[in-house]
Amino acid sequence: MRPITNFKLFGIIIVLLFIVSIQRVKCQNLPISELLVNSTIRIECHGDTVINGQQIPFTSVGSGFFFQFAIGKDTVLCIVTNFHVIKGAKTGVLRFTESINNKPNYGHIITKTITPFSSWIKHPSQDLAILPITPIINEIRGVGKLPYMVSFEESNLLNTQQLNELTAIEDVLMIGYPVGFWDSTNNLPVVRKGLTATPIYLNYEGRPHFLLDISIYPGSSGSPIVLYNQGSYGTRQGGLIVGSRLNLIGINVQSVNAPVTGEVNLNNNQHILTTTSIPINVAVVIKATELLAFKPILLHIINNQPTHK
Repeated sequence: MRPITNFKLFGIIIVLLFIVSIQRVKCQNLPISELLVNSTIRIECHGDTVINGQQIPFTSVGSGFFFQFAIGKDTVLCIVTNFHVIKGAKTGVLRFTESINNKPNYGHIITKTITPFSSWIKHPSQDLAILPITPIINEIRGVGKLPYMVSFEESNLLNTQQLNELTAIEDVLMIGYPVGFWDSTNNLPVVRKGLTATPIYLNYEGRPHFLLDISIYPGSSGSPIVLYNQGSYGTRQGGLIVGSRLNLIGINVQSVNAPVTGEVNLNNNQHILTTTSIPINVAVVIKATELLAFKPILLHIINNQPTHK
């Protein structure tokens, strides 16, 4: 993970896509835990839906995070979330923490309202979407400010060796905005801790998913799932590795609910049966390696840009 500090543009805008060159500057005395809580962004969506033939406005909140895709010698900086989070949204509200001296200036928030909110790129098979955000960042820079962002990189994804070292049960973190809840003063998310409920190295139900045992609520869709160990961690082979590790392992996509039937007793001795659903604290997670499927899409868009001189 690296803080984003400087951007160099070339080319032209195609579906709000820019190629960016990142000057990587070491963050000043910030621990990994603080970098992690600055890796996400609250996504507020506004739009209209049709209910019983009537057009009704809606507001919804989901979670997203920053990710850099390596395209040749350059990178494309994006927000990642679930497609269902932004589906149908006409306007989006994104809030960035201001950066001062390459550090987060907590309490100082830069709000960007984006209309239309339609420049997301959909994953070919999974409930994922990305938004290249360099144009947004440059609009902010144009008024003399700079947002503080920490992005995951492809190097944070699990490689084959790391995957083979994982045990069936691992401690993980989910970072996001359950029921839209957040620290609105400091623009910070909520961190939850849980366990893998199925092994990461297997595909749950034959799909590139795994399950978590974690408290999960609406608004957590799009949250990054992080494997983070400090000091030491065990391996599947029974060894103990002294050191720390940080991997982006997934994106939360769904909570598992159980149906519950109850009875309501009325004053006139009538009984009404009601059915609802309650969360069982199990989350469905898309494996983070599915993000790599966006690379050929981005490369195709870049290669098909008209020459700009």
